[in-house]
Amino acid sequence: MGIGGIGSTPSFWQQDQNYWQQAQANDNSASATDSVINAIGSAETNLGKGLASVANQTALSRVNSQLSAAVQSILDGNTGSSSSSSSGASSSSSSKSSPSPATGTGTAALSTSTPLSLLGILAGGRITISAGKNTTTYTSTGTDTVGDLMNTIDANDFGSAAVTASLNRHGRLVLTSKNDTDTITVGGVYASNIGFAVGNQTFTPTKGTSSSSTASSGTGTSTPAANAASNSANGNSTSTANSKKSYSTVASEMLSSAASLLSDSGDGGTLVDMLA
Repeated sequence: MGIGGIGSTPSFWQQDQNYWQQAQANDNSASATDSVINAIGSAETNLGKGLASVANQTALSRVNSQLSAAVQSILDGNTGSSSSSSSGASSSSSSKSSPSPATGTGTAALSTSTPLSLLGILAGGRITISAGKNTTTYTSTGTDTVGDLMNTIDANDFGSAAVTASLNRHGRLVLTSKNDTDTITVGGVYASNIGFAVGNQTFTPTKGTSSSSTASSGTGTSTPAANAASNSANGNSTSTANSKKSYSTVASEMLSSAASLLSDSGDGGTLVDMLA
């Protein structure tokens, strides 16, 4: 019997050739698959770095703008002063301001069309907004947007928080209570992804305040504060109001703002140190 085989059965040599050809084809297919996987992995890495870079630059720009404004405020003196002098009869009056509802503003720049997934909020991720005893819970579908989140908050269904949602001119999410008694609290693992990180999650209403003022009428002249003693001796009264923030106070406020902004930077809040 020759190596040609029996009947139509392929020879051992032909079977061996067929096997190695199939093995070579499998190797080529596996190599092509590995190349595609590597390309996808590289693209996802570049995407993450790109998103982190954009978010980091946005945060740094905000911080720089706020620091510049604070320094300019310090250089300008941040001072207001007034002086008056009078003698004779005086009268007093009082006023009272109304309480204001709780309002919370996020630190992330958004738009109604921004996908929540782009902010790092995964499908099934939850964000809660509480006001008083009621709570609105939003669960992401994975394909929804900031506009969908705002619509759910504004719906004010039975048992949900009485809160309105809007975007200010800087694209920050603003939550406002519908009454002047409820405290607003933003919670959930993904609260920081929409600009409400720790330290910027609880907002209380502003209570009404009362103030009184005294006005004098008669003859007299305005004088500088340096002449207050002599004016008092002559029957004139002088009052000077002068307020100025210290540099340490402003610096502390700016450092707090910077830390809050930078903590929210990155892709989905997972990239923390992006300054290097």
